[in-house]
Amino acid sequence: MKKFLFKSLLIILLPYFVYASDGDSGKKTYYSLKKELLRGKAEEREKILNLVGDFATNNRQILILASCKFKPFVGNQEDINNQLNKIDFLENYGEYLSQNNLSFNEISRLYFLDKSSLSNECNEFNKLPIIQIKNNLAIPIRKQLIFFQRLPKQDEKNINDYNNNVKCLKYQQVDMETTHTCYYKNMTILDVYNAMYYNSSYVFRKKIKAGENFSAFYEDYGVDVEYKWSGKNKLEITQYFQGGVTYYTFIYQNDKTKLITVLSPD
Repeated sequence: MKKFLFKSLLIILLPYFVYASDGDSGKKTYYSLKKELLRGKAEEREKILNLVGDFATNNRQILILASCKFKPFVGNQEDINNQLNKIDFLENYGEYLSQNNLSFNEISRLYFLDKSSLSNECNEFNKLPIIQIKNNLAIPIRKQLIFFQRLPKQDEKNINDYNNNVKCLKYQQVDMETTHTCYYKNMTILDVYNAMYYNSSYVFRKKIKAGENFSAFYEDYGVDVEYKWSGKNKLEITQYFQGGVTYYTFIYQNDKTKLITVLSPD
């Protein structure tokens, strides 16, 4: 077997989007971190990434960012402006807004850290607002304004369907090998893959097309990946780590996709 840089098969990372609900718990909206707008040296950008993650969550009553809970600020537009003036928002971050074709007057909502989330990690956000501005969330932190942008509607639908239309069987374990099988109703192979793409723990780094076979090396994880289609209704993805191999088999049949995931440590 080929040898590759080691990354644990079972590593669990923060996801790369923020998800927000309009009140229906089954239909959330999602936001993705705009990494390309981060400033500073690589070390500083990495610190920010580790702090905020790539996602956030909101059901209009609670917003979650990096496992920290935020509650909506209650007040009118004047109250919102007063809160932002306390941190000299326009003076300190007006440049960020203009560079992204956004206006101070387009800010519609604020969220502040909930007291129940005052862990050491969450303390970084204490008294700092998360700002709703058009289809963006923005966080003024470490002298930068960090932006999350809402995902396209089809990607939102895929993620919601992935979470709501799933039925999984019990894990099967044989020796060191673990198999997990799930069924996703009314979802194609690409629907399921594109939903999983936004979760970094699956190590998918590329949007794909049906019938397109290729191999790729993802340096950030030290993993070699092979994509192989059998027609348009079966996709096999093999990820080679130094510590083992992960196999994903997607099979589309009868208006649902069956996904078999096999973790096989060396």
